[in-house]
Amino acid sequence: MVEDFKSMPLILKFITIHGLFCFLFFLSAAIPGFDVNFTYKGQSMGFDEIWQNDLGVCLILIGLLFPFSAVLLLRKWQYCRQFYSLVILATFIIPNANRDSFMYLPFALIVPVLLIIYLFKYEKVKVYFGT
Repeated sequence: MVEDFKSMPLILKFITIHGLFCFLFFLSAAIPGFDVNFTYKGQSMGFDEIWQNDLGVCLILIGLLFPFSAVLLLRKWQYCRQFYSLVILATFIIPNANRDSFMYLPFALIVPVLLIIYLFKYEKVKVYFGT
């Protein structure tokens, strides 16, 4: 896997590292006292604050799905790009799907769409995955 990581294009390496580090979200939501020190709406989040603000389930899903997709990217699973695309789209769409923030959905889709275009259209990525 180390050799596969070394042969990845630069942006794909960042995507993979980001996915692996998202495991910290799982740890912060699942283990009391594990402190990652991130903020949400200006409030510092510890274990209790995560669950009081109804972020626990979302952080556990993000903390499990992103690292899983990063490992799939490293292993060059034939559907890893599609799986990562689904995870990144869900992460950006689901929080913006309610009526109050639905108008922000087009802006929330900019980053995932650019990443998906990169994963499927960039020539070095296509060579890396052998497509």
